[in-house]
Amino acid sequence: MPPQSSKGAPEKMKQKSLMSFFGKAAGNQDANAKPKPTPNAKTTATPKSSRRAVRENIPSEDALSSPIKDVQTPLAKGSSQSSGIVSATYTRSSEGGSSAHETPPTSDPIDVDMISDGDELDVAQSSASKAANSRQKRKKVVEDSDEELGSNDASAYKRTSGKSKKARMAAVFSDEDVDEDEAPKLNSFAKRLTRYQKSPAKSKSRGRRPNDDDDDFIVPDDIDEDDEEEPMGRSSSRASSSSRPSSRLSAYSRSSGVSDIDSDADEPKPKKSSARPPPKKEGSSKGASSFLTAAEQRALKQKDEKKSTEDPFGFLVDVRDKDGVRPGEPGYDPRTLYIPPKAWKDFTPFEKQFWEIKQNHFDTILFFQKGKFLELYEEDARIGHREFDLKLTQRVKMSMVGVPEMSFNFWAAKFLAKGYKVGRVDQAETALGAEMRLAADKKSKKAPAADKAKDKIVRRELNKVYTNGTLVDAELLTDEQAGHCVSIREEEASENDKDGKQTFGICVLDSATSEFNLSAFEDDICRTKLETMMRQLRPKEIIFTKGNLSVSTTRLLKAVLPGNCLWTTLRDCEGFKYNDTIKELKKLYPKDEDDEDEMVDNPHGLTKSVPDPIRRMLPHLGAIEALGAMIWYLHTLNIDKDILSMKNFNIYDPMKRGQGLVLDGQTLAHIEVLQNSEGTEEGTLLKLLGRCITPSGKRLFRIWLCMPLREVADINARLDAVQDLLAHPTFESDFTSIAKGLPDLERVVSRIHAKNCKVKDFLKVLTAFKNLSKGLAALADTADSFSSKSIPGLLRTAPDLSPNLKHIRAMFKPPEDGSDELVPEDGKDEVYDNIMQEINDLEEELNNELKRLRKSTGLDLSYWHSAQGTKEIYLVQLQGKQRDKAPKGWTLSGSTKNAKRYIVPELQGTIRKLKEARENRNTAIKEFKGRLFAEFDQDRGVWLRAIRVLSELDCLFSLAKASSALGEPACRPELVEGDEAFVDFEELRHPALCASGSLKQDFIPNDVKLGGNMGRIALLTGPNMGGKSTAMRMTAAGIIMAQLGMLVPAKKARLCPVDAILTRMGAYDNMFSNASTFKVELDECCKILRDATPKSFVILDELGRGTSTYDGMAIAGAVLHELATHTLSLSFFATHYGSLTDDFAYHPNIRNMHMKTLVDDEKRELVFLYKLVEGVASSSFGTHVANLAGVPLEVVERAEVVSRDFAKHFKEKIEGKKNKASGRLPLVAQADFAYLYKLATGAIEMPQDGVRRREVLKVLKGAVSGCLKECDAAVAATAA
Repeated sequence: MPPQSSKGAPEKMKQKSLMSFFGKAAGNQDANAKPKPTPNAKTTATPKSSRRAVRENIPSEDALSSPIKDVQTPLAKGSSQSSGIVSATYTRSSEGGSSAHETPPTSDPIDVDMISDGDELDVAQSSASKAANSRQKRKKVVEDSDEELGSNDASAYKRTSGKSKKARMAAVFSDEDVDEDEAPKLNSFAKRLTRYQKSPAKSKSRGRRPNDDDDDFIVPDDIDEDDEEEPMGRSSSRASSSSRPSSRLSAYSRSSGVSDIDSDADEPKPKKSSARPPPKKEGSSKGASSFLTAAEQRALKQKDEKKSTEDPFGFLVDVRDKDGVRPGEPGYDPRTLYIPPKAWKDFTPFEKQFWEIKQNHFDTILFFQKGKFLELYEEDARIGHREFDLKLTQRVKMSMVGVPEMSFNFWAAKFLAKGYKVGRVDQAETALGAEMRLAADKKSKKAPAADKAKDKIVRRELNKVYTNGTLVDAELLTDEQAGHCVSIREEEASENDKDGKQTFGICVLDSATSEFNLSAFEDDICRTKLETMMRQLRPKEIIFTKGNLSVSTTRLLKAVLPGNCLWTTLRDCEGFKYNDTIKELKKLYPKDEDDEDEMVDNPHGLTKSVPDPIRRMLPHLGAIEALGAMIWYLHTLNIDKDILSMKNFNIYDPMKRGQGLVLDGQTLAHIEVLQNSEGTEEGTLLKLLGRCITPSGKRLFRIWLCMPLREVADINARLDAVQDLLAHPTFESDFTSIAKGLPDLERVVSRIHAKNCKVKDFLKVLTAFKNLSKGLAALADTADSFSSKSIPGLLRTAPDLSPNLKHIRAMFKPPEDGSDELVPEDGKDEVYDNIMQEINDLEEELNNELKRLRKSTGLDLSYWHSAQGTKEIYLVQLQGKQRDKAPKGWTLSGSTKNAKRYIVPELQGTIRKLKEARENRNTAIKEFKGRLFAEFDQDRGVWLRAIRVLSELDCLFSLAKASSALGEPACRPELVEGDEAFVDFEELRHPALCASGSLKQDFIPNDVKLGGNMGRIALLTGPNMGGKSTAMRMTAAGIIMAQLGMLVPAKKARLCPVDAILTRMGAYDNMFSNASTFKVELDECCKILRDATPKSFVILDELGRGTSTYDGMAIAGAVLHELATHTLSLSFFATHYGSLTDDFAYHPNIRNMHMKTLVDDEKRELVFLYKLVEGVASSSFGTHVANLAGVPLEVVERAEVVSRDFAKHFKEKIEGKKNKASGRLPLVAQADFAYLYKLATGAIEMPQDGVRRREVLKVLKGAVSGCLKECDAAVAATAA
């Protein structure tokens, strides 16, 4: 023995403990078992050096090549996996194995060879009593048989010489590694180790115990799904669970165990710290096998080898779609996933069920129902963990995240808000239902399925897929406005068509109300109609075929569509072409019995059962193919039948020329009708005027605002209704009491048709319709006293819903509070009545059996039922002193302090029949609810008519409330019939600024007069920030409000309705359209000149920027002349080109106007008066505005000098030209004479429109006479 150190008694005890492990003389060992010395092994016999060896021994690569057994301590339930793993390392320091440096505080290095029976006795005598007791307990726990030890690897366990019959392992805990506070933990550690000590015979008989991480989400209903994945029984399951990675790790980090060990060997060992070192991945599972039988170890070893050599899902490493295309390659389809045939052979039944659905919805977050939980797997689980920090766990080979079923809508809404698609896979049967199905198949001798294992698990089906554009459920619909999904098809232009025109076919779906709108139109190069449609609808999802949309169309859509719009691309082979769509329509809407003669008249064979708007759109190829793509897409989402069976189809015209006031896409944006420049509704007309209180009313008001009225009679009728509502304020409170608490009836009716409505919502709808019917009838009686007949006439069109509601109510019993079932009335459902009779008979039989048992046993017996589910029902309960007196043959099911519950064998047959009968009852109730909803849906037209009346009345109240909020002055506009438009506003204010509290008193009203006996065009000049744009927008807003049928914020308003408002405002480029600022201006200007009529209102703001001064002036002058002479629209033409005011001073159709401003030249200050007055502005005051903006003074002064010099030379040049050309006609007047000459010679023809022909000649006459007067005045001035 090496010499001992002369220290105190406690230190000697430590040394004795260490010597019993590391100080063993070599002579006591068998010669064959003597280890070979290695460079890293510490053989010094001193206690100090021995302790240093425990702490600092770092094994070499040769030492690591020998197997090292690690044991992970099983976790207590609820403890963290990352912090609760304990590793015990068994090795020999002389062999170069891991030492105490790598050992957690709750375990110590153990060397079997170093200890004999005598040494163990010495250790026990020299150690403290507390430590000895701990070691004795530990030794008892880990003792094993010779056979079990003999199967372990020889490099980890060496047999001693035949001194003892059993090789025993003793664990001695160093005081340096274990604090006094941690000493009690040794007992719990020893107790936990006993879990691994069980006989092989018992391991197979015990049931499978799932991993602690899975306890929260794995449901017992289908626990059999995983039985085949754990063939080694309970102990092997625990052993494998201890080797699983942390819940925050990806499953792919375990794909190669061999490479993990090699990488660990290359890493430097960390210094010792109080925290436990992380356990080794592979070593931990091998340590657990130390306590398994030989057979279990062999099976575990085979399983580890298989996992180390092959990835669980190798096809996810190299992702490809079903066509074999990888991400990033042309034609890749992110919705599908290729799974090789050989992979299917290795799938468990549940994995096969999962991947069969996932392979067709790879880009969708799929929630799989598992009992009362919904679970995400693999990449879906990792997305849930990454986006929302959901706990990531391992379910056998699959990463998994779980949420309670009741919180599905909450989490689905979160994923949808992030832009993901969400799918829900529901159980098509319960566990009992699956058993009943298997029993029925066996009884009927049905041919066995090709995949027997798959047939044994609970069936699951894809319920539906949710996208932002196709939401139906009320819990997921966060916006009361319609969420449109748009399918677009662009037809290829012919080679001869070089003007850029394209033909579009559009199908629009509002899935919440199941409303389809079909549209087909030819559009210009600016895509005006398409842009208008997109701005009106603000779609949340767009569907198109890859390669179908042109570059110009794609750029426009990217510029116009909201940023959160979902783009869904279809491949060429997806979606239905024209003929395929016709075939699909025939399947969806089969012919009725009375449609026999329709086949002859219709070349496509579509009968009257197909909605009329579809049949009317058949000549339009693009619209039908867009509908086909929409039908195909809805089919993939599994919501096609519910929505298409509503037959709610309409034809949509985005411009509706001739039917109302046209507001195209640019006007909607420039006037800020629906959305401001920042993308919000703040300050828009929709925000100011939309004061509806019902969801359906809000959606209808948006349509009203996008398409105001045009006919004078219609406008006046609406104005009459608004004034009646303003005159009867109590009528509004009556309406509010009816409408305020109503649900979104329009959407709920659609859900009831789809049989996707909850019972409580259905009952609310019935109550709401009852209140609505009574309320509208009462309002109609009150409205009879109104001066106009608009509102009484509207209310009298509302149907009486009482008979329909009475019919529906008579079909079911009023449900009890908290019940989610609709039970049919007696005699209304024969199937349900028969099942209930069977249930009552079985329950009576069980009650009689209980009486018989009481009599035969003499015990006070009672039935006990589980509060949840039907698994434990009719258990016989014994209480008090009789609790232990159950007859033989009864099986104990559960017990409490005062009672025991037993399963009685002779009752089980009847209980089984009762369970099946109750299952059949649930099925019958579900079928009855479907029939009840179908009966309600028969009267869908009646319900929707009542909703329409409610919505229109709500919109009228919105106009009335907005009118009353305008303040004073406000007036009813006077509408005049006429062939040419005019507007006359006195003290007009902007409605947005009227509503603003800070500007309500300070806003400067203006008089606006265009047309009539005044010039049609106001040539507007003045400084920047002077209020030109505000005046123009204010006039447009006044026209919209007047034609909506509400009061106008003016002292007086008189106008002839206009047919369109066309605008060109603001300076911006369009990056997505590959257009500069100047190009955008000219595109919009071209559209105005093409579409404007004498009844249109046009706004052109600073046309001619972005090019040279002369080019800009020339373009602005030419466009102004065209508008004034030939287009003849009411117009505001704002410009900073002062020379235009001189050039067109002669023109009778052009008025010079400006925004009045006070100027202080010394201080370079401007006082904006914001008053629109006659005349020409003296200057644009650009340098003054520069000074106001804070431009450095020296720069402003220099700019002012240059500006004065430039203006001086320009004016002299102009005056010189005038003097030289005195008596000659200006260029613009020469253009008028040239036009008249061509008319006289027949080179051109007069306009076809009689009104325009008359007005053009009238303007030309005035222009010529005005020009001649100017010439005479110029000649007279020259002569003088």
